[in-house]
Amino acid sequence: MSDWITYYEDNRQSALSRIKNMSLSARYRRELNCWVNKYLDPFSVARTISVERYECPDPFSRIRLEAENDLEFTLLTATGKDRNNNDMIFFESNLLLLFNLMLRHIRIS
Repeated sequence: MSDWITYYEDNRQSALSRIKNMSLSARYRRELNCWVNKYLDPFSVARTISVERYECPDPFSRIRLEAENDLEFTLLTATGKDRNNNDMIFFESNLLLLFNLMLRHIRIS
């Protein structure tokens, strides 16, 4: 396994661990776990891009938009208590940043 795949897999595991240890509602936790497992898994993202190449002229933009929209829908499942913490907002931003960095790395490889 290449170093960058290991790096992004470690990021995914760290995000899942952090979600597990946060005080979140069950539904929001489940939705965040689903998002992380879908969009921070380098194998899943690369597979999706390879399938999208046959259907879309720019699969990278399409999956980026899909990830952003899915994260927004995930946020809709959060309770007021879940969203009351500034650290959570920062964490969600970092999730999207990690996804975009991984997507850029997949594009150049």
